Amino acid sequence: MTEREILRRTSRSFHLTIRLLPRAVRGDVALAYLLARATDTLADTSTAGTDRRLAVLQSARASLDRPAIEGFRPDDWEKHQRDPAERRLLGLLPALWRRLHARGDRLVHVVLGHILEGQIFDLERFGGGQGALAPGELERYTWLVAGSVGEFWTDLCAARLGDFARAPLEAMRARGRHYGQALQLVNILRDRRMDAALGRVYVADGDVLRWTDQARAWLDEGASYCADLRSGRLRYATLLPALLGWRTLSLSRPPAPGLLTPAKIPRHEVHRWMRRALPVWWSARHVPRLAAAASK
Repeated sequence: MTEREILRRTSRSFHLTIRLLPRAVRGDVALAYLLARATDTLADTSTAGTDRRLAVLQSARASLDRPAIEGFRPDDWEKHQRDPAERRLLGLLPALWRRLHARGDRLVHVVLGHILEGQIFDLERFGGGQGALAPGELERYTWLVAGSVGEFWTDLCAARLGDFARAPLEAMRARGRHYGQALQLVNILRDRRMDAALGRVYVADGDVLRWTDQARAWLDEGASYCADLRSGRLRYATLLPALLGWRTLSLSRPPAPGLLTPAKIPRHEVHRWMRRALPVWWSARHVPRLAAAASK
């Protein structure tokens, strides 16, 4: 199973975005995604105890500047995975880690460090059956695991593509951070009943409307981010997650009573939005129209 196939099978839609990115940034984004997806798989391995999962994630965080994760043996973790793509991904993790070390690019190191901190926080915070996250905890968590990705994406484009945006870099970093947080919030709101059944309450029932409104506001910032990108290819790739995020929020309300499994956007609708978004490749003026249509 190739890395491209693993990307496709472990990411329902993000692999489409990666595939569309300019070549100058595609490799780093794909590497960062695969590493984050691998550590997320370790964090989610429920057949291994919480202490064991925490230990391997903490070792990974401490090994960011080393060519290998101290104490990590793929065979010990592959056997716990039902999904063949996730099993293969963990088998590839040592090679991916060596590539991270060999590249010497601090941007991937930094974002992976934030993501690992968020994964560790998640395991520690819900390890003893605690209640819902406080607003400050939720904002910090969404920044660690996703807002930091928006900053990484922005910094990478600035480093590899030069004058990639019409807006100042700091404004783009702030929008990118909120865009990433929005996408994580969408996932949290979509999966909240299933997560609650597993003892993870990210958003209390009484706060769902507030955080849904916040997700929409941050998605609006994501649309502004996209509209200011100079490259049509980059603009198209970057806008797709926002369009699908708005559609996911629409599907998530109101959930059927007692239903734990979240609604997901059908594959044919994903492809339809990919076609509808094509005009932004040629002009940023189409971004507001598409955002308005997707957010209905």
